[in-house]
Amino acid sequence: MAKKTVYVAVVSVFAALTTALTFTLRVPSPTGGYTHVGDSIIYIAAALFGPLTGLGVGLVGPAAADLLVGYPRWYVTLVAHGLQGYIAGLGKGRGLAVQAGLMLLGGAVMSLTYFAVNVYLKGFPLALASLIRDFFGQTLVSVAIAVVVVKLVEKNPYVRRVAELLG
Repeated sequence: MAKKTVYVAVVSVFAALTTALTFTLRVPSPTGGYTHVGDSIIYIAAALFGPLTGLGVGLVGPAAADLLVGYPRWYVTLVAHGLQGYIAGLGKGRGLAVQAGLMLLGGAVMSLTYFAVNVYLKGFPLALASLIRDFFGQTLVSVAIAVVVVKLVEKNPYVRRVAELLG
């Protein structure tokens, strides 16, 4: 099976899961946008299959959810969650502390990307409130979920086989 085919299949499945979880379990924010745990799927895909898979899932899944809910800054989502997935994927095959640290770093980069845009669009006070919500309400919860799931499935022979096929 060609590596590209496996990559497209894995990114498609995890992006669809990200979209579904983001869309169905979102909490609207009084500062605009919404909080969700769809990032946990990005982290899971990234930790299991690496930075390019994390990037692909981060680009497609959250942006699709944004388009479904009518969030107008989906283009910021591409950058924010793409970087988040790539950074988290650098932890593939490493210990729990490194994986969790890179997930948190990816979440911080995602949160700061939105913050930079929000300072311009909403002003500093609302941007700061959104930053706190993005990191503490979305990133920390999503990382906690992802770490548990990754530890439960990382030794699964099917997961390992897919990781081998992706290289």
